[in-house]
Amino acid sequence: MPDNETIKKESKEKVYANLGNVDVLNLVPPTAIYILDIGCGDGANARLLTQRNCIVDGITISEKEKAQAEKILRHVFVHNAENGLPFAGIDLYDAVICSHVLEHICYPECIMNDIYRVLKPNGVFIVALPNIMHYRSRWSLIQGNFNYQEAGIWDFTHFRWYTYATAKLLLKQHNFKIEIATVTGVLPLYSIFKKILPPPVNRFLYSILIKISKGFFGYQLLYKSIKIK
Repeated sequence: MPDNETIKKESKEKVYANLGNVDVLNLVPPTAIYILDIGCGDGANARLLTQRNCIVDGITISEKEKAQAEKILRHVFVHNAENGLPFAGIDLYDAVICSHVLEHICYPECIMNDIYRVLKPNGVFIVALPNIMHYRSRWSLIQGNFNYQEAGIWDFTHFRWYTYATAKLLLKQHNFKIEIATVTGVLPLYSIFKKILPPPVNRFLYSILIKISKGFFGYQLLYKSIKIK
């Protein structure tokens, strides 16, 4: 297993490139203009947000990511969010996004306090996290397996693991009022069901399962919260 310095080095060199987290962006209010995307990757979320005329700043730990993201974002800061935010302004943003970021931070108190500070009154804080208690992870743990991987819930750069309940607690402890707490994912045995059931039926069946247990069937934890004055 790599040591901590190797993990930090490889984390900085890793470039997160995707098409954006649509589930997260759907929670951004249409009235939000100034947005901070912590863990902005190559700018995928910002690319979609700027199409809505949003002005986006970003934070990344990777110089390679910055080189891509600064083509889209207003400002991109290379900074380790473990140490909070790299600037000291207050009431700067209508919304702050942490899409699969907090699980990479050992001690989230500093960044959580700074996020609260830079949000405008009634500003929105949107968080997405992997769910360690997803049924696949539970089965792996029952079998005695705790194997890190290059991506997903068991990404080797993850330092903390959250459940549906503990993520809610983190937000409440830092003076955020949760407006939406939900999960995303797919049906068990989805590779089979997608061949025999139309997408609306798959989505409907999955919606029933997460009503039974978000913590068991949710792969991605998703929260929209409001800054409490």
